This record gives sequence, structure tokens and C-alpha cells, in this order.
Amino acid sequence: MIGESRDPETAEIAVQASITGHLVVSTLHTNSTSASIARLMNMGVESYLIADALVGVVAQRLCRRLCTCKRGRQATEREKLELGVKEDEELTVYEPNGCPLCSHTGYYGRIGVYELMPISQPIRDMIARKGSASAIKEQAMKEGMMTLRKSAVKLVLDGITSLSEMHKIACEED
Repeated sequence: MIGESRDPETAEIAVQASITGHLVVSTLHTNSTSASIARLMNMGVESYLIADALVGVVAQRLCRRLCTCKRGRQATEREKLELGVKEDEELTVYEPNGCPLCSHTGYYGRIGVYELMPISQPIRDMIARKGSASAIKEQAMKEGMMTLRKSAVKLVLDGITSLSEMHKIACEED
């Protein structure tokens, strides 16, 4: 377990340990799973070593969970478009309300939002060839990766969090 790989020496040691059969878990400060690969390359780790070392990459954020006092309303056309819902479909989105349980904030607790990218052989090949973060992300999405944004959208559609929380943690476009 490595707290954070923030310099070339630490990143190199982590990759070397992984290649020799050790399970290595570490953090990197990046905005997405594919950006983590680019970050390792920018730290000077050879792309073929990264390709051999990685099994998967997880990006995570925390967002606030709506309290049970949440209030629902019909989504606007713009919100439906943003959430990928057809204009003619009924959609209720929830907003914070406030009660004694949540200290009148409308939120009670937090929930994780995740982006998991397993390193498949096509992605491994792209990494070894020094593929761009956007190309790697595109391939991962073709393979079914759910991005941070899509994960946050699902939480909004399920009434677990609000649109404003979704915007805070996953504002980039897919």
C-alpha cells in the first residue's frame, strides 16, 4: 500500500513491485481513470511498464446524499437533456429540503461515485503505444466503463443525490 504516488521515484517503485508479482494499491491525484495513466507517463514511467503493471484503475468522489426530507419536482426539458432522458418522459428530480435530522441542510451522509476501468488487452496495447488519455477513455467506454458523470447521473435518477451535487463532482462531458 502506497499512500500517494506523487514523484517519479515512488511511481517507479510501485510499478516495479507490481511487475514482480506484488499487489500494489496507491493513489494519484487526477480527474479520471484515463488521466491516471497519463500522469504516470508524465512522471517518467515507461509506457510498456505501465501496461504490464496495471490491472485496473478507479476514480472516486464523494457526494452528499439527500435526506429523507427531500422534495421532488418535475425535471425541466434542459435537465432531462442533461440526464439523458427523453423529453416526453416524466422525470422527478429531488432537491434538498431540510429537517432536524439533517440540521436543515437537506443532506444526510455521503455516497461514493466511482469510475472503474479494468485494463483489458486493447487498453493495455494502447498504453504500451503511448495512447492519449482521451483515446484510452473512449476505448474503456466502448468496453462498458461507467464514467464518473454517468455514475452521478444514475444517483440523481435514483433520487439519491441532487443535480447540484452531480455538477460539483462530475461536470466534464463524456
